Amino acid sequence: MYPYFRLIRMVLRHALQRKKAVDWSDEYCYHYRPLIGDLDVYPEVNNGRHFVMFDMARIDLAFQVGLVRYLRKNKLAFVVGGSSIRYRRRVRPFRKATIRTTMVGFDEKFFYFQQLVEQGGLVCSAGLLRTALRYKGGMALPSKVMEELGFEAQAFMEPWVSEWATWDDQRPWPEPRHLAIEA
Repeated sequence: MYPYFRLIRMVLRHALQRKKAVDWSDEYCYHYRPLIGDLDVYPEVNNGRHFVMFDMARIDLAFQVGLVRYLRKNKLAFVVGGSSIRYRRRVRPFRKATIRTTMVGFDEKFFYFQQLVEQGGLVCSAGLLRTALRYKGGMALPSKVMEELGFEAQAFMEPWVSEWATWDDQRPWPEPRHLAIEA
């Protein structure tokens, strides 16, 4: 189940919090404690739950930089256009975990984020996500979004992110399999 209670708590916290100046190039931290609903049978944070918590961290970041208000005003929605994750250590239940989010690039279509899950001072997993802001009929241009949010930024991409994006763009898209009905 999606962590709606965490989301509601986040919305309320940001509604009551004083706004402060932020820098888009900073690293942002989101803290949480893995609970029963986040775990698999081993017990550790489920691999799919990593992506859900990455979403929560990006939503928190969106509140901090003023993007949520911009999304509502322009009728945009968050979408993920690709992702890759590497796991190194288990994320244990009930212990504080931190997700560190850094924008590692943006181009003519997508924003790219690296997100690290840390627990006990160790990196447990690292994700790379390609995200976009979508409206009915298309996607918002990242450079325009940055400008309208008041950030001075030119399109950029870390070399390793560029390699990943190129690889992902060249990967063939699978064709649908049609079930043959045998007579």
